[in-house]
Amino acid sequence: MEGLKAALESARTAYEQMEADLKESDSNLLNMTKQLDNANAAQKVASEALEAANKEKKRLLEEAKSREEEISGLRKELANSEKGKKEAEDGKKEVEARLANAEADFVANFHNTEAYTNFADYFARVGQQEVLTALRNDHPEFDVKNLEVRFLPPDAEGEEDS
Repeated sequence: MEGLKAALESARTAYEQMEADLKESDSNLLNMTKQLDNANAAQKVASEALEAANKEKKRLLEEAKSREEEISGLRKELANSEKGKKEAEDGKKEVEARLANAEADFVANFHNTEAYTNFADYFARVGQQEVLTALRNDHPEFDVKNLEVRFLPPDAEGEEDS
């Protein structure tokens, strides 16, 4: 019986050891399950973050493409405006040259104009026109028609309006 008791005691000790090992295994399994759940949650968060980052990247790439197209359009516009600016400058130079030619032609042929009979009469008429214009502007109550008829020849009256 002693052998049986010893065998039973040995079996009980082995059973208790197995039960302790099973509890430890269950505890380890529970810890590993929690770690796996945490890892799955972290993986899900990482996947969502990656998906959001990819969407943002796609949006930024589309925006960059749009900006590149806008920049390209602005560069073309700038090139066209520079071309237009050069054409305007060339046109301005041409107008200035024509004006200079017209001025030179007017000065060269001034003595042939209707307003000019001789140098002294011309400037006297200009002075009379300025005085009568100033009188008309400063004193609108005065009737300067009689003075105009008296001092300005008929062809000079129309010139003061221009």
